[in-house]
Amino acid sequence: MKGLLREIIVPVFLALIVIQYVIQAFQIPSGSMEDSLKTGDFLLGLKFTYGSPVPFSNKKFPGYTLPEAGDVIIFRYPGEPEYPEGNPGRYTHLFNALMFGNLYWDHEPLQGQPHLVHFPDGPKDYIKRCVAVSGDTVAVHHGRLSVNGKQQEYLPGKGKYTAYYRTKSPRDERGQFVVPSVGDTLYVDSLSLEMAWWLRSLIAQENPDESVELDLTLLKDGEEANNHVFEEFKIPLENDRRLLIDEVYRRNNMILQHVTQGDTISAPVPFTFIRELTRMAYLPLIDPNTPSGFTRKVSYVGFDGSLLQDLEGNVNLLNAPEVVAVDTAAADSAVVAPSADSATVAAPAETKPKFEIRRKLTLGGKPLDYYVVKTPQFFMMGDNRDNSLDSRYWGVVSLRNIKAKAFVIYFSFENDDGSFALTNPFTWWRLPLKIRWSRLGKIIHLID
Repeated sequence: MKGLLREIIVPVFLALIVIQYVIQAFQIPSGSMEDSLKTGDFLLGLKFTYGSPVPFSNKKFPGYTLPEAGDVIIFRYPGEPEYPEGNPGRYTHLFNALMFGNLYWDHEPLQGQPHLVHFPDGPKDYIKRCVAVSGDTVAVHHGRLSVNGKQQEYLPGKGKYTAYYRTKSPRDERGQFVVPSVGDTLYVDSLSLEMAWWLRSLIAQENPDESVELDLTLLKDGEEANNHVFEEFKIPLENDRRLLIDEVYRRNNMILQHVTQGDTISAPVPFTFIRELTRMAYLPLIDPNTPSGFTRKVSYVGFDGSLLQDLEGNVNLLNAPEVVAVDTAAADSAVVAPSADSATVAAPAETKPKFEIRRKLTLGGKPLDYYVVKTPQFFMMGDNRDNSLDSRYWGVVSLRNIKAKAFVIYFSFENDDGSFALTNPFTWWRLPLKIRWSRLGKIIHLID
């Protein structure tokens, strides 16, 4: 018995302690950090640098430093719910099953559904580089980052640009924005819709045990008009608009053709669709009514606040005054077609209805007029600047969501062609040829 305790139980216990408080293993799943970090790199991050998690709570032990610009950081992606459906009142987090995702207890399962809920692919962890901290002013123009008014000419690590043309997407254009600091008061009505969406995300990160919703109402001449359909809703063809574009083409049985990224399309879009998308924040990828067995699986996709830029822009188009040509040389006041030798002026057409959007942000069901920031915030970007889903799209990352500082590459494996398969013994001989031996043991902050 003593031998079993010494040889198995004690090492396993110590390993769990290390995993919980000291290190985090992470695999690079995409090319957003190339060429600093490559798809197939396996690395270790140090949890205690920024603060290890307190067991069975949403709190963290103090770290010995805060993230700084230039740090490569592993953090929980803010574009997914921490609890299924973003509902901490209904679900209790049981434990993190590491590579198998997270398990939750559903206190109010649907009829015939189990209490045990499995979130196999989330909440996801991301890895990006911190480029700005609380108090910094950030802007992006033609894809180039500026911090505190100074354009950042040098890409850190082995970063790169790949785009040969620029559009108005958040990848290329992001208006000036101050990263919030502890104690800052942010007023909901003073923000654009997209910034209100970013605030919703910030609040959700800082208050993981409370539900946070952004509810929009469309007003027409002061009266509620949520059933309004934008007959020609203009949408720029950008990757971050994919949810809306797919829905538009599905609803209208349209086929996308002869268009390229950066073009603008017009199509009917009901306000109710955008309103519901904004309120839900996370779209379920698995129907909760799908029959399940011992556990019920959930999976989600978030949407980017840039869609709300489009909503504001289309409301402004509805409110734009129409003009007609008036022949000032005519003897009477009748409107006639202007002749070649007569002057014309623009005159307003009939009074148009005025559209506006009212927003209501709630925390735990209680409406907020303003919010006071509790924790430091950080702006993240991928080193592969033109192929990275990052803070340009979904806003700042709260200190509470930050999990570890990326430290060292302990393994690196290239298998883009899929010629090695663990399930196929006849391909195992290729394994030594797939390992990137020169990357093993690289200290991440020394990669340049």
